[in-house]
Amino acid sequence: MFKREEDFDSRYIALYCRVSTEEQAREGLSLDEQKHRLESYCHALGFKQEVRIFIDDGYSAKNLERPKLNLLLEELKANKVSKIIVTKLDRISRKLLNLLELIDLFQKHEVTFISISESFDTNTPSGRLTLQVLGAVAEFERERIRERVVDNMFHAANQGQWLTSAPYGYQLVEKKLVIDEKHAEVVREIFSMYLEKGMGFLTIAKSLNNREIPSPTRKEWWNRTIKLVLQNPAYKGFTVWNRREGSNKNKPEKDESEWIIQENTHPPIISPDVWDQVNSRLQQRSLPSRSQSSPNLLSGLLKCGNCGSGMSVSPSGSRVNPYKVYRCSAYKNKGTCTGKQYKLEETEEWFKQGLKQLSKQLSVEMIPKVYEKQSSDITFSNSHQRLHTAKKRYQRKIEAYTVGLVSLEELQEEKNRLEQVEVESEVVQKKALDPKIVQQELQKKIKNVFDAMESMDVTQLKPLLAQILDKIVLHSEDEMEIVLKV
Repeated sequence: MFKREEDFDSRYIALYCRVSTEEQAREGLSLDEQKHRLESYCHALGFKQEVRIFIDDGYSAKNLERPKLNLLLEELKANKVSKIIVTKLDRISRKLLNLLELIDLFQKHEVTFISISESFDTNTPSGRLTLQVLGAVAEFERERIRERVVDNMFHAANQGQWLTSAPYGYQLVEKKLVIDEKHAEVVREIFSMYLEKGMGFLTIAKSLNNREIPSPTRKEWWNRTIKLVLQNPAYKGFTVWNRREGSNKNKPEKDESEWIIQENTHPPIISPDVWDQVNSRLQQRSLPSRSQSSPNLLSGLLKCGNCGSGMSVSPSGSRVNPYKVYRCSAYKNKGTCTGKQYKLEETEEWFKQGLKQLSKQLSVEMIPKVYEKQSSDITFSNSHQRLHTAKKRYQRKIEAYTVGLVSLEELQEEKNRLEQVEVESEVVQKKALDPKIVQQELQKKIKNVFDAMESMDVTQLKPLLAQILDKIVLHSEDEMEIVLKV
């Protein structure tokens, strides 16, 4: 937007004076002296515009809450001011960050800011250079403030203190998280529904809403709210800072190496092992949403043994004797496959019997090596992350001890914690490599799915199948291949 020339001519020059009672007594900074110097400056430079004086008598510069300064800023925002002149920079603010915020506001409204003692004029090249130097100093000060904040965070965490609002399931008592059992039980149920029952975010949200259980916002649950609960490390007793730039949750996460993670800072609602399992599963692929909502048990899993395409349900038979069949989608939609159709009820019953047989006869040799590797990789990843975090925390303690911020006893405690994590990590990794343990875990999962078939609805059962099965291949009427998830 362009302003007309007369708009600029009609604006006045504002002279700002300020003194606190302490300053006047200590330094002899009278208001009359400030007014005289400012008026003389305007006269010497031959300014022809109207001059108005704004005086804050008895106000310090510790903040910007001053009546005449606020009035001046209102006039400025109404585009009535062309220049603001002070005797010294500290008349308007002693805090550099506040001063820079004001100068930014002045520039936005095309107002020249002048300090006659420092020869500071934002309308000149030297004034703008000074402004850039002040900006660099302010950035340095912000970084120092950030470092102090981080140090305070570490100290607070070591004392078991929580610095923000309490997560759902906890109450904040004297800056410490205490489990709120009523809501904590809901958190445990959410983890159980996702991990043990294989329910998706939306299904969990619907279940809670149907029972009129209020969400953390005291409103209805959303699928995103469920996901955030499942991803929150606070529930396993961890405190994480510096995950994003600022507090806005919509901003992308920083690299994990930049996170500040403290373990065992408060009582956990969920065990670390369960939390790790849930978050490993969150990173894995699942059935497409259409397949999840389909009332047919094997939709999204069943594949044609002839061409490898998915198999979908179609009507077949006559008016007198109608029935449904699984048919190759490539044959149905493109006519490029000669695969035959299979009756839906017979195929699903055949699959159930095959799963039951697999549950009883599963052996170490039958477990795909790739499944074993995946299971180990997930465990290694979780264990490695904990070890990596412990090492980083110990390194920071060493640095803090070097500059005298922590005692030798605190450093030794951190070393003991690191050694404990190293021992646990070694045990976990050895356990993950044991194929017999992988076999037992997989066998338990298959049995749980089979046992749930009699009591669960298909839409609830399908996510459980997706956890253990990669696909089911129909090669012929006599051969079905059940492939474990890889």
